[in-house]
Amino acid sequence: MSKKLLFISAALLLGLCAMGKPALAAEFKSGQMVNVSATDKVNGDLYAAANDVSVDANLPGDAFLAGSIIRVSGGVGQSLMVAGSMVNVMGPVGHALRVAGSQVTIGGVVEGDVMAAGGMVYILPTAVIKGDLYLAAGSAIVEGKVLGNVKATGGEVALRSEVGKDVYVEAEGLTLGSQAKLDGNLAYKSPKEVTMADGAKVVGGVDYKKVERAERGQTKAEPKEINWTWALLWFLGILISNLIVAYVGWYFFRQRVTDITNNILNNFAKQMGWGFVWLVVIPIACVVLLITILGIPFSLFFLLIYALFVSLAKILAGIVLGSWLWKLITKKGANGNGKGWPVDWKVILLGIVVMSLLMLIPVIGWVICFVFFLAALGGIMTAAKAIAK
Repeated sequence: MSKKLLFISAALLLGLCAMGKPALAAEFKSGQMVNVSATDKVNGDLYAAANDVSVDANLPGDAFLAGSIIRVSGGVGQSLMVAGSMVNVMGPVGHALRVAGSQVTIGGVVEGDVMAAGGMVYILPTAVIKGDLYLAAGSAIVEGKVLGNVKATGGEVALRSEVGKDVYVEAEGLTLGSQAKLDGNLAYKSPKEVTMADGAKVVGGVDYKKVERAERGQTKAEPKEINWTWALLWFLGILISNLIVAYVGWYFFRQRVTDITNNILNNFAKQMGWGFVWLVVIPIACVVLLITILGIPFSLFFLLIYALFVSLAKILAGIVLGSWLWKLITKKGANGNGKGWPVDWKVILLGIVVMSLLMLIPVIGWVICFVFFLAALGGIMTAAKAIAK
């Protein structure tokens, strides 16, 4: 990919991200438990990561939340993006809602689109979705009103409310409850026909395509269509998680992240070389240690540390890429004078988004990401060695 193309892509992404309300500040919260009570004052965007996240306050901006258990009862003025195990969104959302979890429950009014992925997704009767609803779930129940389209994929899908436009479903089974009223068309792919309760209505046409279940023991896989709904939800889930981890890490270790980023970009080839060495040497050393009984605990310990550093390097690679792109675009360094490599929330957002998009480009995109990953891994290992001394 040429420098010009990278510049154009980054500039477009930056322009899109900067639209809206750039003047709002951001607040970062993390720990074992994060509780934003109704009396807490949040002036801008909220980034929170914890085992248990509870938000009762009304937020004026966007919210990015990650954790095991997440509850949102307060209102979110702009967009809400959530990744967790058990997720409950009961408050109103002023723009779009993006959520991924094992169990997802939505019960508030959402002014824009909703994208939800999970093992179980439940849209409560109190919910009103004024945009489109995109679902990817093992089991999905929709009892809230949807003013736009519904596009769903997964296991069992049940619609028990009014849908203002068209419905597209690809699932093992589709059920229309007695309160279901589809004002548009219904198109669905399934091994069996739709189950319609008495009182269910489809105002438009119905297009059914029977899809055979895969036979057990089938040796030859049939080519499948790309499920764009699921692919988009997966992409957004990974992007949101990476952004949250990057912002939380930068917030608590701001100077350390800035120093490591500058060291990497000032010695890029050297750090990339060290990254390659560490990527190869540590797994081999752990395998050698596993051969001896006494070395097993040490091998497992080093593998855990290695896995942690690799995970951190994937995130740091995006920050390094963002810092390089930001300076390339603005010609400004860390102090606004062209010297040093800048690291702030704009740089992180740009880098993580561009890195995620590059991963979608076969070969050349992967190569670029791998190069920055090696440099980031080398930078992290260099910093770890310095701290150990």
